[in-house]
This record gives sequence, C-alpha cells and structure tokens, in this order.
Amino acid sequence: MPSRAPARSSGRTPGRDPLDLISAVADEFAGDAPVHHALDAAARRLRRAAAAKRIPAKDRARLESAAHALERAGTRAAAPSREADEAMLAGIVDALPLGLYVVDRAYRVHAWNRSREIGTQGIAREEAIGRVVFDVLRRQAPDLLRREFDDVFSTGAVRQYEITSSSTGEMRTYRVSKIPMRLGGAEVTHVITLGEDITEEKRAQARMAQAEKLAAVGQLAAGVMHEVNNPLATVGACAESLALALPEAIAEGAARERAAELCRIIDIEVQRAKRIVNGVLDFSRPTEEARAPLPLASVVDEALLLLRHNARFKRVTADRAFDATLPPVMGSAPQLVQVLVALLLNAADAMQGAGSVLVRTVRAGNEALVEVQDRGHGIAPHDIGRLFEPFYTTKPPGRGTGLGLAICYGIVRDHGGRIEVESAVGRGSTFRVRLPLAPGAA
Repeated sequence: MPSRAPARSSGRTPGRDPLDLISAVADEFAGDAPVHHALDAAARRLRRAAAAKRIPAKDRARLESAAHALERAGTRAAAPSREADEAMLAGIVDALPLGLYVVDRAYRVHAWNRSREIGTQGIAREEAIGRVVFDVLRRQAPDLLRREFDDVFSTGAVRQYEITSSSTGEMRTYRVSKIPMRLGGAEVTHVITLGEDITEEKRAQARMAQAEKLAAVGQLAAGVMHEVNNPLATVGACAESLALALPEAIAEGAARERAAELCRIIDIEVQRAKRIVNGVLDFSRPTEEARAPLPLASVVDEALLLLRHNARFKRVTADRAFDATLPPVMGSAPQLVQVLVALLLNAADAMQGAGSVLVRTVRAGNEALVEVQDRGHGIAPHDIGRLFEPFYTTKPPGRGTGLGLAICYGIVRDHGGRIEVESAVGRGSTFRVRLPLAPGAA
C-alpha cells in the first residue's frame, strides 16, 4: 500500500488553529519514516508553533511541554534501533580477519576486536578496554608506539608499517596500518590500528620473484651451455684421436706414457665439463620421464638405500617419520630419488659428515610434503635467497659445483611443486619439498 506524503502547509500559523496543528503533527506519522524520526519531526512542529506570535504564555508552555515529551519518546523509540546498529557494527568489526583496536588522544583503548583476543599474543577485550595502550601492548616499545600515534594525530595521514616477529616460534611478517578517525570536527580524535599477518603473501611474492629470476638465469645458462657443448665435443674427439695415434707418433717410452696420461686427463676433464653442462640443461629443462602414482615413503627408502654405502653418508643416521595415511604423488621415481639423494648429501655435508638427519612425510591440504631436517651449521639469511641459482654454493672451493640444488629445483618445479628452506645459523636447516597429490587421491 503506497505511503502518504506529509501534507503541505496551508500557509496559516499552526499554533493559531488547534485543528491545523493536530493535523500537521499527525501528518508526520503518515509516511514510512521510522517512528523516532516522526516523533522528532512532530516535536519540531510543536516548537515552531510555540514560537509563533500571539500565542498565550499558557499555551506556549503547554506546547513546549508536549514537544519535550515527544522528544523523550523519540529518544526511547530510537534506542532499540541504535542498539541494533551498534550490535551490527560490533559484529562486523569482530568478523574482520584483521586485528583492530582504537585509541583516543590520551592513548586509552576504546575498541578491541576479536582477532586481537585470539592467538598466542591475544589479549582479552576486558583487559584492554579503558586502559592506556602502552600498558596493554607490553611487547612493543612504548616510545616507538607513541611516536606512531602522535604522527597520525598531528598529520591526519594514514601510515603503514611492516614488522617481523618470532614470538609465535617462527618468523612472521605483519602489516600495521594506523588510520585517523574524526568525531564531530576536523581534529583527529582517535586512531584506528589494523594488524594483518602477511607472511604467506610475502612468501608467495618471494617464490614468484625467485621463480622468475631462476627462469631467466636458466635460459641464459642453457644458451651458454649449448655453445660450450660444441667446442667440448671437438676437444673430446681430438683427445681420443690423439690417444689412438700415439703408438705410431711416439716411440714407446716415458714420452709416450706422459702423452697418454695427458690425453686421459683431457678426456676426464671434458667429461666433467659435459656433466656440468648437462646439469645446467637439466635445470633449465628437466628431462621428461614417465610418471605414475607413487608413495613418497618408497622414494625416501630408495634414496637412503642408495646412500647406505656412500662415503659422505656413512657416519650419518637417518630417522624416518612417515605419515602412513599419506596419499601418493604423481611423479618420476628416478627424478624424485635424485632430489632426495641431493638433499640428504647436503644435510650430511652441513653436519661435517656425522650426525642425525630427520626425514618426514606429511600431508598439507592437497599437497604431500617431504622434509629433510639436519642439525648442521645452518645457512646465513643472505645465502638462502640464492641457494637454487646455478653455480652458487656455500661449500668450500672444490667441494661442490653449485648445481645440485639448482637441478633439484628444476625437477620439483617440473612436477608442479616447490622447495622451501628454513634455517638458523648454528641450529640447522630444513628443506621442504611440496608436491601435488596424484589425481583422485583421497
């Protein structure tokens, strides 16, 4: 049913005709406006009527009294609506996946949402509301926190910061935003602080940057290696021809033996150079291998079997922690064994060839994880970002070519997975290989 619009004024002073005044007040309730709005509008009409000229003092007092009664009724009628609005706003603030709190110019906390209550650093709302924020957030430097608030209070500008913290047991990155809030004027009266955990976002950005960098390095290296392959093949062929011609060219004796030895050295070095070239090419374009569903535990077992008689692994103990319910992954067993062997040998080297390494498999969503954890010397932070670059190594000269992890990276990437590294100097490292589960895996 269509609503009625308020009646237009007749042009007469409402207070001079009681019927006109009653009609005008009644018209305020004829529309669709909330009751408390209608009561406020009716009160204003009565006050205008009371202010009209030629209104007896007694009638003016009655009109003022009636207007006041309507205003009180409007306030009572508005209370449930305000309470519902406040409850809705509080629910929205609590549902935010961000930590939020609000302080005034005296640094007292006025709001503290649910995300600020949960987690290892959570503080109950009852313990925060009404208190000075520096007494609540004791883990943060009060002078720095005060400067941040004062900056927003004085400039009225939004500020953002990124901070890192290891209070949860692992290094996490947070984005903190401080937003000015104004109540009833131009001056900033409160500051809203939002805290967001952006650790996974930063990790994803780092992985993307690493992948782009390694792809570029791999393409460059592959182009160079193709050019190197040709002269290597020529040198190898010449060395072989020279070795075959030695009996006819040099009489038997010390000179021939010396020449034969030099030919062997040339051949050995050519073959070593070819392995390096092939390693770079494998990094840039891993060799296609037949793939089938296979359990990660069997890959680990085969890798450890191959290392049983390896001199670098003889004094290393491997502890297994397998998830028996882990579904299979789709992959090439020889290639994934190659990855595990390389990671296990690196772990042995990090522990100077003696110690204990933990190999663990576990499921994480739609991925299967295999972790190789050592208790070695660890990796410096500035080295971690370059570990998978071809020819980059943290080992002493002569101990590595810097291709092992680069090849591992290429193989895992070709399987649709990724390698992650966590390390602390003096405490050891964990290399984590993430692989997608085989199609149809439960």
